[in-house]
Amino acid sequence: MASTSKPEESNEFLDLLDDLWKYKVSVFLLLFLSMVLGVFASYWVRPEYKVNALLQIETKKSSGGFMGDLGSLFSTGSPAETEIELVQSRRVIGAAVDASGLQFVSEPLGFWKRLRHKEGRLDLQEFTYPKDSMPDEIRSTPWMLVVKDSTSFDLLDPLQKKVLSGEVGKTASAPYLEDSVRIGVLYMDAKKGDKFKVYKRSRLAAIEAFSGAFSVSEKGKKTGILEFTYQDIYPDRAVSIVNQVANAYLRQNVEQRSAEAQKTLSFLEKQIPEVKSKLDSAEAELNSYRYQVGSVDINTETKIVLEKQMKLQQQILELQQKKEEAVRLFNDAHPMVMTMDRQIESIRSELSGMSMQVRKLPAKQQEILRLTSEVELDKLLYTNMLNNIQQLRLVSAGEMGSVRIVDYAELVTKPVKPKKKLIFILALFLGFSMSVLYVTIRKKLHSGVKDSRVIERELGLSVYAKIPKGGPTKQKHMPLALSAPDDLAIESMRTLRTSLEFMLSEQGSNVVVLSGLIPAVGKSFVSINLGALFAAIDKKVLLIDADLRKGRLHKEFGLRKEAGLSDTLTGKESLDSVLNSTSISNLSVITAGRTPASPAELLGSQKFSKLLEDVKSRFDVIIIDTPPIMLVTDAMLVCRHADQAVMVIEYNRHSIEAIREGLNLFTKGVSESVHKSVVINKYVHSKIDGYGYKYGKY
Repeated sequence: MASTSKPEESNEFLDLLDDLWKYKVSVFLLLFLSMVLGVFASYWVRPEYKVNALLQIETKKSSGGFMGDLGSLFSTGSPAETEIELVQSRRVIGAAVDASGLQFVSEPLGFWKRLRHKEGRLDLQEFTYPKDSMPDEIRSTPWMLVVKDSTSFDLLDPLQKKVLSGEVGKTASAPYLEDSVRIGVLYMDAKKGDKFKVYKRSRLAAIEAFSGAFSVSEKGKKTGILEFTYQDIYPDRAVSIVNQVANAYLRQNVEQRSAEAQKTLSFLEKQIPEVKSKLDSAEAELNSYRYQVGSVDINTETKIVLEKQMKLQQQILELQQKKEEAVRLFNDAHPMVMTMDRQIESIRSELSGMSMQVRKLPAKQQEILRLTSEVELDKLLYTNMLNNIQQLRLVSAGEMGSVRIVDYAELVTKPVKPKKKLIFILALFLGFSMSVLYVTIRKKLHSGVKDSRVIERELGLSVYAKIPKGGPTKQKHMPLALSAPDDLAIESMRTLRTSLEFMLSEQGSNVVVLSGLIPAVGKSFVSINLGALFAAIDKKVLLIDADLRKGRLHKEFGLRKEAGLSDTLTGKESLDSVLNSTSISNLSVITAGRTPASPAELLGSQKFSKLLEDVKSRFDVIIIDTPPIMLVTDAMLVCRHADQAVMVIEYNRHSIEAIREGLNLFTKGVSESVHKSVVINKYVHSKIDGYGYKYGKY
């Protein structure tokens, strides 16, 4: 079976558009207000300029020559993420903050000057005052600087008292609260009378404020190129600050690497005397042995063994140095480190295996070999250490670091903020969102039933007609059904007439009672035009105004209110005397009459029942217009005599609970044979639905 959508489901988007059109005046005002705010914000925001600098992180590789072995020892090769964190550290940024004087803040004052972007500029290089000695209530209040001319100014304390006068480029000071105030203005571009709010913030606060406008990122993936970006309202200051950060980072990188070289150099210089002493002792022992045994030459076989031992010892020494470098980068369990350990053990095993060859030599040759081997080994260690010290001294003196500046920041002329178009679009979006919110809240606060299917589902009653708001009548004292028969409201009311006629003919009864929940829902309009429509099909119709308190049917037909229903029920007038003919053929009217003292008692009396019995024999259809059911009980009393009970409600005004309560009151105590129905008046067709035409012009 093919699935079908629920009939009560509606297009929420179309409903929203319809509601926005319904409240178009409010929506337009909100959009207009948001546009004004958007324009104001785009001019209120101070222009900001964005500058950038590029730095390259170099990974140094070992090179040939005497620096080759030691170069890899100081190769950092830090990942970009690590370098970014270092750049954003307080050590680097703090140096730029100190050099730029960002702790000293000056803000121009003046609403209209800011709006027109005509503010002056003031750069401070120093501002100190005895903050701790000031009263608590003004301790955090900014000071004020007032411009006297292009080069001089006055400084006012938080109480607006003049403290000192100063000049640009000079530090001014004056005694204040048993201490002193010092201020230095580096640059000033302002007119006479311009005012600036000046204050000093903590170094940490200045660093955090700077970090909010400063960013570091890697351009591309694994490129090693870092981009520093910073935004400021003054482009030249932005350039200066970014370049200071770049230089501070470069200096910190060089100092760090130079400090590492100095640390290693210091260690080697402490070890060199001990190695030299050991070499001297070995040489002295060799010379002493030669003196004891006389001159002993090393034969060819011994020389070969000695050269082989020295070569193996040198290999072990080189592998140990490489292992130390690898351990600094990795751990002992790294495959590279473990491979070096196996190589060292293999060479040592080979070195131990040479002992058999040594034992075959004569005793004197063995001793000469041992002593000579120690001298040569100590000499090798000493020579290598001297070379390393010399290399470290060169590294320390000429260290360039692993960072180089590719591009310094340069002055820009085009601001990146405010983005006026974006602000304007966001303002319009905000205005539209506020409009939707306003319409939604208004609908929630004034929400009523709009869908007839909801009534039929919740109450089990038929909605006989959905009547749109009718146009003005073209003739005085003439129902709209006759003056404008092609009006859409009248066409909808013809549907109501047809439905009621079918039910009346089926039951053989002819009393139709109409009421509404509250005043001004249009029940009298429905009653009058329904009567005119029944009369148009040759039905003899009687229209009774049972609203004895505020009846108004006499006005619609140009009749006198006196001599009406209340007068008949009180015995002052006969039935025939209150039956008024109208200009509409087959339509008669009984007006409400004079306002009685107790309308409910009259409508609930036997006289009213007898009156209805009398008129039933004279008319085909009797339509009774009653007061609102939620205000008085009159409609409930009249409804007991009805064959058709019609509740008139207004579109999108009453909740389903209110309609249910009103119907319960309206039909309380009536017979089960009384047919109940609902009419939705002032129905609003969506303009998107395409119902905005008149049937007469279809």
